[in-house]
Amino acid sequence: MSTSTADGTTTTSGIAYRVQGAADGVPVVALHGTPGSRFSGTPARDALNALGLRVLTFDRPGYGDTPGGEPRTARELAQDILDVLEHAGVEGPAGILAAGGATPGALALAALHPERVGALTLVWPLAPSSGDAGSPAMEPHEWVRGMEEQQRMLHAVALQDPVFLRDQLELGLGAHAGAEGIVLDLLQVQEPWGVDPADVRCPVDVWWGTDSAVSPAAHAVWLSDHLTGAQVREHAQEEHQWHVRRLVEVFAQLAERLGVEPLSAQELAAASAAVDTDGCGGGRIGGCACGAGGCGA
Repeated sequence: MSTSTADGTTTTSGIAYRVQGAADGVPVVALHGTPGSRFSGTPARDALNALGLRVLTFDRPGYGDTPGGEPRTARELAQDILDVLEHAGVEGPAGILAAGGATPGALALAALHPERVGALTLVWPLAPSSGDAGSPAMEPHEWVRGMEEQQRMLHAVALQDPVFLRDQLELGLGAHAGAEGIVLDLLQVQEPWGVDPADVRCPVDVWWGTDSAVSPAAHAVWLSDHLTGAQVREHAQEEHQWHVRRLVEVFAQLAERLGVEPLSAQELAAASAAVDTDGCGGGRIGGCACGAGGCGA
């Protein structure tokens, strides 16, 4: 069963998603980070049209209009992406862009369903912290190294008392800020992902902030070391409004990986000018980069 709303949102299997950009463009699924929603983490619609991309975004579990529930495995999170692709009529491979807490599901999809992923982009990713026989992970002491104290505390409290943490986040952030989704992300990333990054064979780009204390550089380095042929692209997090100036560049690079003809420097600059610079979307604006790893200054 599916439903549609006036703002272009469709709901299928409990997942609220929307489609933006060129109607006949190359399909891309953009997965918001922690926190975020289907309205965040994408350039403006005009930019997506210029890039030749048809971009699907959805509220991950516990955010927006998608229910939360119990923590889910990376394989189950990958199935969410497959469900949205199928419902949207995307039959072949698509590009996948994942930020922060969306990393497990995106990586599982690329590893387990290579026929569905043409290229993978990870923005300020998190690496696995708990492994099993078929799922390598960072050493626990390395996983937390470089994280700010508050971030370490959030991960620890999520394991100890997730209900308490959700209630406290709702008190501080508001009832509609995606507190349940935040807690789910904190939990899910600390469980074994059940996949080996070495099984990912598509082109991979890893973007990370050199001074991020939320998603430390060591996570991006670990992932790039375990992903065959991954290209690492670093930037300074404190670069003025990096998410405004770099977001179109991130999507343009993914588009090239998918076979879209590259834009000229002038065309890329024009597309970048269409990015929302003052909030999380409205009207014709597709959204901002909140949820693509965080909003810089």
